[in-house]
Amino acid sequence: MKKLIHVGIAEDHVLVRQGIVNLLKEYEDINVLFDVGNGAELLDELKKSKPEIVLLDIEMPVMNGKEALLKIREKFPKVKVIIISSHFEDSYVIEFVTSGAAGFLPKNVDIDKVVDAIYTVHEQGFYFDNKVSIMLAQNLIDRSKANPAFVEAELSAREKEIVEMLCRDKTTREIADQLCLSTRTVEGYRKSIMEKTGVKNTLGLISYAVKHKIIKLQ
Repeated sequence: MKKLIHVGIAEDHVLVRQGIVNLLKEYEDINVLFDVGNGAELLDELKKSKPEIVLLDIEMPVMNGKEALLKIREKFPKVKVIIISSHFEDSYVIEFVTSGAAGFLPKNVDIDKVVDAIYTVHEQGFYFDNKVSIMLAQNLIDRSKANPAFVEAELSAREKEIVEMLCRDKTTREIADQLCLSTRTVEGYRKSIMEKTGVKNTLGLISYAVKHKIIKLQ
């Protein structure tokens, strides 16, 4: 059995909150420590409980999600926050990620994606699916057009192919299987790509790929 991941939930709609709690009970390695209806209650619970991850709604009474997120980053910096909101516009995503959210999901997402986000944030510290990554990449590009932030790199056709697959959320194993390469070879390509382009993570790679037209914005 995997190590338990302790989770807290802040959502003002009782039916939605209870639905998430019940669905997460199906996963033995996820333990919901508490569920509350607003940001003030959330902060009170965080003084007593120690979840690794909080699922946080934006629009709540007493204290909304934005206020709660800022308080969590200040008082409980080890707690990772995944926003789950009906507001999935670029401005909201960028605002909350900039404020310290480790992930952002729309409320109409299925539970498998919520669980995937929980696992990924627990293991890697953040979760941004392809749609959110594209939003963030475009924002970075818009802000840096006058001052290019990326090293101009000469990538081979194979490297560009791997860049595109990485930007589409393909794992090292999936890339290796699709291209008939070993995982070690793919990791070697990945390291070379990062060094050539000067990026440090997948979000940076997506920004580079969009700017240099290796992939197109959807």
